[in-house]
Amino acid sequence: STSVTSQLRSFVEEVAGLYHDNPFHNFEHANHVTMAVHKLLNRIVTPEEIDYERKNAKKIAADLHDYTFGITSDPLTHFAVVFSALVHDTDHKGV
Repeated sequence: STSVTSQLRSFVEEVAGLYHDNPFHNFEHANHVTMAVHKLLNRIVTPEEIDYERKNAKKIAADLHDYTFGITSDPLTHFAVVFSALVHDTDHKGV
């Protein structure tokens, strides 16, 4: 929704304000790291050895979760990793 988008934009602007104008550890760097982390998470593939013909969807989900350590099957984990990338150098002094 537009309300959520607006809130997210405001939050990211607040985070951007916590970065200093350093030659490297700046908000542009944080943006690059965030996008790279998001892309890497989306490249995690599921194993071929899982038998997807089984009728038990919960077992398949559990197998996928175990294989990827929950990174791709848990939205909160995905969010935490991307969020960490966004804020990883806030208030960095540049030294």
